[in-house]
Amino acid sequence: MTALPAHAPPPEPYSLWDLRGYLRPYRGVLGAAGGLMAARAAVLLLAPWPLKFIIDSVLFHRPLPPPLAALLPDPAGRGAALLAALGAAMLLLGLADTALGYWGNRLMLRTGQRAVFDVRRDLFAHLQRLSLSFHRRQRSGSLMARLGGDIQTLQDFVVSAGTGVFAHLLTMLGMAAVMLSVDWPFALVVLAVVPLLVGLMRRYNARLRRAFRHARMKEGELWGKVQEILANVHVVQAYGREPYEDRRFAEHAERSLDATLEASDLQVQLAPVVGLVMALATGAAVWYGATRVMAGRITAGELLVFLAYLRGLAAPVRQFAKMAGVVSKASVAAERVGEVFSEASEIRESPQALTPAACRGQIEFRSVGFGYGPGEPVLHGITLRIEPGQTVALVGATGAGKSTLVSLVPRFHDPLGGAVLLDGHDLRSLSLGFVRRQVALVLQEALVFAGTVWENIAYGLDGAGRAEAIAAARAVGIHELIEALPEGYDTFVGERGAMLSGGQRQCVSIARAMLRNAPIVILDEPTSSLDAQTEGLVLEALRRLGRGRTTLIIAHRLATVRGADLIVVLDEGRIVQTGTHAQLVATRGRYLELWSSGVGGALAVAD
Repeated sequence: MTALPAHAPPPEPYSLWDLRGYLRPYRGVLGAAGGLMAARAAVLLLAPWPLKFIIDSVLFHRPLPPPLAALLPDPAGRGAALLAALGAAMLLLGLADTALGYWGNRLMLRTGQRAVFDVRRDLFAHLQRLSLSFHRRQRSGSLMARLGGDIQTLQDFVVSAGTGVFAHLLTMLGMAAVMLSVDWPFALVVLAVVPLLVGLMRRYNARLRRAFRHARMKEGELWGKVQEILANVHVVQAYGREPYEDRRFAEHAERSLDATLEASDLQVQLAPVVGLVMALATGAAVWYGATRVMAGRITAGELLVFLAYLRGLAAPVRQFAKMAGVVSKASVAAERVGEVFSEASEIRESPQALTPAACRGQIEFRSVGFGYGPGEPVLHGITLRIEPGQTVALVGATGAGKSTLVSLVPRFHDPLGGAVLLDGHDLRSLSLGFVRRQVALVLQEALVFAGTVWENIAYGLDGAGRAEAIAAARAVGIHELIEALPEGYDTFVGERGAMLSGGQRQCVSIARAMLRNAPIVILDEPTSSLDAQTEGLVLEALRRLGRGRTTLIIAHRLATVRGADLIVVLDEGRIVQTGTHAQLVATRGRYLELWSSGVGGALAVAD
């Protein structure tokens, strides 16, 4: 991301309003829902009027207004018929309120939930495409909290906001307009409570937002700690650290609880204060309204309408008070989701990116320099040319820069200086999708997903099926190993491949790379954690995989280094030696030192 000038103000945090774009695809449905809500608001405005005419016309025999006099029975001689008609009107208005409320809320809720689903989908897609440096900085538990808890908070907001809030707002505006038209002095007395409540809720909302922001931060820290402990539970158990982790979890959970309770206390305080203000406003309205009736300014039925409207104002105000916490939580959730959306990947594709028709697999590093942070250089002036089909081994001690160097080939990172070229093209000038399609990876820790063996192999190529997966396994010589599993290729491997041994997982990873059929293969310590018997099978599979392909090997076992066409020795981010195994052993230097220290089987430890 581009740094802001020193004088520039910090960017505004995301708000719920910034997510409005997700509602645009549903404008038609929202318009229909809004129409139903507006109709319901009109029904709620009309609801008290039959009762007004029952009081004024049926009980006190006041004549009906001219428009109604032509439609309804005359109160002077047909009071019972008028009462029946007004009662039926009240029943119909009640039925209309129920039907309009159901369908309007249903449309509003379904649309809002779909919009929140779109947010979650886009957030996940955005996370997947952010550079590895971002994910290295972030705790996965915090990101999971945003995909889970924060999105759930937005869903809760949609449920609360979608169930009648829009109708209540329209109703409140309509009630204010009707009261002002009937008797504006009385209306001003009734409506005087509104600015007081608005100011009160604004003040509480600001405090609630701060409190919930703190609570969500503590909750994210808690889930980050949980994810870290569970991901390393085998280490926890091996060293008997369960009681220690129990205490650490309890400490983080208590901090999260304290922050949540503080926010909840604020939320609970608001409702009684709003109730007290509404009670005082109701008392003042009843007293003043009664004086207006006694003065003959309004009728008893109109007083009843005003009080009904005041009661109608109280219901949404109380609902808004209850929603203050929901809105504050949703605002904080929107800020946290927006923080992720505002992150831009450091790996960017040029608008004029090239997509060559084919790839030969020639790789060249030209004076490449790289560091993970300011003042932390890892690679210094790396210059190396690798021809198509050549096998190159990278060796060196811990921190020499081997893994960092090969990570530049699929553009997991971009060099800070110099350039990495593929078939003569700077990688930054090529389509990112094209670059990554040319590379197959086999890592030290073979990564597999929950699913069957064949599904994990087929993951290497979009659209591949069971037959293609089996063909890839045969090609690298592990067909018999997989067939020996309890259910062969249909064996369920469990989360992170828990049902397979390390060697079996690595074989699946190699078959996946074979299926990809990429011209470049990167092998990052592929045999470091295998026993001697399994290593032989994996090495044969790796030889088949690398046949005819440009292969980069990071290795610390001599068996995977000796047969390389070229061995590159790295030391503190610089190339200090290159040559074949025989040439380097014959030359006194860093390689011979590593060779001497690796007589027991290891050349160097992985980065």
